[in-house]
Amino acid sequence: MQDDNYYIDRVLQGDANAYTTLVNRHKRMIYTFALKMVKVPEDAEEIAHDAFVNAYLSLGSFRNKCKFSTWVYRIAFNQCVSHLRKKKLEMVSIDEPRFSYFELSETESVFSRLDEQERQSILQKALDKLPDDERGVITLFYLQECSIKEIAEITAYSESNVKIKLFRARKRLWERLKYALPYPSGSVTVGEKGRS
Repeated sequence: MQDDNYYIDRVLQGDANAYTTLVNRHKRMIYTFALKMVKVPEDAEEIAHDAFVNAYLSLGSFRNKCKFSTWVYRIAFNQCVSHLRKKKLEMVSIDEPRFSYFELSETESVFSRLDEQERQSILQKALDKLPDDERGVITLFYLQECSIKEIAEITAYSESNVKIKLFRARKRLWERLKYALPYPSGSVTVGEKGRS
């Protein structure tokens, strides 16, 4: 298997079929990311498709300043944000939560002990409540396992801005997760049981 740059060079030299290899290599991760953002499979498929079409049409401007996957992520991210704006989805406004009950690390510790299916189910419900930009950052960091630097390249946010958004998103997630996680009996005291 050659690296992405090999196939990019082939495409730029006129071998359009080489682009199929790039699409097949990265289409699943782009679709998965888009689905986490827009939540509708058909819309996610369209966004992923359009992202690869736009990448192909702009391949001549790709200068290997970042990985090809990062570049396609950036295109898909921008399309997701644009799609959500156009649909004018009602986004839930979440006030800054009060963090007086548990430490963030305790929630993350409990979360990490869940099996994959439980973790995905709980996380997706909490993710759906986040604002678009924070959901995108959280998805890239935890689910797509991108680094802070890669997220900055994908979103065009500064690295410090990515860290701030990631911190805020984690706190918002924590506020929702702490009521959904199966804490061991007696390990915590919830002052407002049942508050969502």
